[in-house]
Amino acid sequence: MKNNYLVSVNNFEEINEYKKVGINTFLFALEDFSIGYLNTFTVEEINNYVDSYVLINRLLDCRDIDNLKEILPRLNVKGIVYEDIGVFQLVKKLNLNLELIFFQNHFGTNAQSIKYWLDKGVNAVFCSNELTYKEIELLVNSNKNSVVVQVLGYNQAMYSRRLLLSNYHEHFKLVNKKDCILEEINSKMHFRAVENTYGTVLYNGKLFNGLRLTNLDNVRYFYINGTFLGVKKVIEYLNGLKTDCDDGFLEKETIFKLKGESK
Repeated sequence: MKNNYLVSVNNFEEINEYKKVGINTFLFALEDFSIGYLNTFTVEEINNYVDSYVLINRLLDCRDIDNLKEILPRLNVKGIVYEDIGVFQLVKKLNLNLELIFFQNHFGTNAQSIKYWLDKGVNAVFCSNELTYKEIELLVNSNKNSVVVQVLGYNQAMYSRRLLLSNYHEHFKLVNKKDCILEEINSKMHFRAVENTYGTVLYNGKLFNGLRLTNLDNVRYFYINGTFLGVKKVIEYLNGLKTDCDDGFLEKETIFKLKGESK
């Protein structure tokens, strides 16, 4: 098994199980600064695993940045996986010795934009999960050892700062749930929804399995989102024991020609 897997964990008990199969690098969702993950962790808890990364994927305001000024210097980890560029600016301003991995779910779509951030001092960039296999291969080869590729998990479809589940349940006088499965009436598509104080994330209802992407060389990390899965299922997929999943856009281009011609 490759040794450059990066796995988001749901609890500390999972870590020893992952280590048994050679996975040693973990991603911890930081308490009060992450969204879309069922469990979050404090700085003190995370600092027990110095070779791992902290996830900060909320969109931040000025108050959040001020709070991070006190929190980031206390981190004793390898680096930060972040979405808001305010995190990048703050790490540079404080001159912290932390790796930076830029993770905007739908924006790592071309070699030029990835190179732009690498030139600014970012260590690696996640590529978008809406790309084909060939497109991902091109990005990886154009920016060797600087691209993170998602290979297993439920892919994020949408992030809103609104409390969509709370508002819905309140309007229809239903018991409020922070984690549920939704169905779009017309298409019958399913989404997994997770809400916390800072907003709501919708994941595609089909589990994405892009493990054949691990055939690519020069990838910084192969990312596994363990949310909704747990360590047992992740290891089963890694060992090829489960196949009930979807390959997302790996063979489906997302650019289509509209009917007719512009005049």
